[in-house]
Amino acid sequence: MKKLIYGIISILIFTLSTPVYAQKTYVGIIGGPNFADLEITLKNGMSNDFDVAAKTKFGIGALFGISFNKYLSLQLEPKYIGKGGLVTQTSTPDITIKSNQLDIPVILKAGIGEIIRPYIFAGMYISFVLDASMEAEVSGILLKGDLTQVLEQTEYGALFGAGINVPLWIGSAFIEGRYALGLTNLNLGGNVYLKYNNMSVTGIQMDPGDKIKTKGISIMLGYIIPLSL
Repeated sequence: MKKLIYGIISILIFTLSTPVYAQKTYVGIIGGPNFADLEITLKNGMSNDFDVAAKTKFGIGALFGISFNKYLSLQLEPKYIGKGGLVTQTSTPDITIKSNQLDIPVILKAGIGEIIRPYIFAGMYISFVLDASMEAEVSGILLKGDLTQVLEQTEYGALFGAGINVPLWIGSAFIEGRYALGLTNLNLGGNVYLKYNNMSVTGIQMDPGDKIKTKGISIMLGYIIPLSL
């Protein structure tokens, strides 16, 4: 993580010290499906009795950017996004873990081309958990539990990807693929009570020694409009 931060800072210093291009600002919208997944590591190392599969969630938000030159730009992307995963186990019912979060990524983009512009990017993000829950179906009854008290409310992570930008109307449209990797262990440990119709049915003890991190592949689409300085 530190190497990524130092690398971004170094590139920014280089671009800002090269006044050969009039800096341009832009705004836009961004959204698309997030194939959310989890990385779960148990304290005792026993992970053969469960598997974690991705769940399709969605994200939507805004973006604000500044182009330093015709190749490099810095972009801020506050957005609402769903995360989580499906935990399948051999001896107990499957458990769906899901959260809604406010992601605030900062990414550095490098692109080429004059009209159709392919680009790559990398960056980091801070994310705030707005709500989190788990669900399990037992004998046809859907049980739900609140996870907000047993999870960290702030997450840090890294992301990278590639995309293509095409002129459209007064701005440009883009499509991109990205991979996000959470670096924060969200698990605080504690009791989670599963409920049915507001009635507590059973409890699950989450061991604070276990680690839960988010990850996911997303396909984002959006539209950018340039602004005059």
